[in-house]
Amino acid sequence: TEIYTLSLHDALPIYRLLLGLKGTMSEAELHFIRARMRGGVLNKAQRGELRLPLPVGFIYDDDQQVMLDPDRQVQQAVRHFFETFQRTGAATATVRQIRREGVLFPRHRVGGQGELLWKPLTHGTALHLLHNPRYAGAFYYGSTKCWKDINGKVRRKMLPLAQWPFLIKDAHAGYLRWEDFLENQERLRDNAQAHGLHPGGHPAREGSALL
Repeated sequence: TEIYTLSLHDALPIYRLLLGLKGTMSEAELHFIRARMRGGVLNKAQRGELRLPLPVGFIYDDDQQVMLDPDRQVQQAVRHFFETFQRTGAATATVRQIRREGVLFPRHRVGGQGELLWKPLTHGTALHLLHNPRYAGAFYYGSTKCWKDINGKVRRKMLPLAQWPFLIKDAHAGYLRWEDFLENQERLRDNAQAHGLHPGGHPAREGSALL
């Protein structure tokens, strides 16, 4: 029998081919793993079982079900916020009124989790509460669209409510009715239009803000 040996120079192309195939297979495996993980997330979202960080006023119980925070002080703060918005009809006016009363509002030290801190209510927090369907007892997922621009920077855009792929009403207890949530969204849109902050709106001098 003859034994064939390859020089290092002759073997390099074979090594490159093997390494290339191994790298391609590894990349394909990662793609399939990510696809399976993504499929699992979407299946849980479709059933309303996907565990996501909860806004202030909610916690997960021992069975991983969403419930109102048992802390009565937290519940009272959230209810007082929505009641004040119902009276004032504007996020800015709500913040101003609650600050005037000297009432502090709870927030998590880390987004959606961790120790609660009591701080003065901000306009950004007020808008977050008003736009969050969780407070109406609804589960939602896919409210934003993400993509990378030509520079590789991640961009995010809030989608209209009608385009959210997963929205389950009455998924858990809430602080207001779904109808109240929709009415609040309409109020916020009207306020934005009155101040020229919404496409198609009018300058403040021509809108309801004048009254």
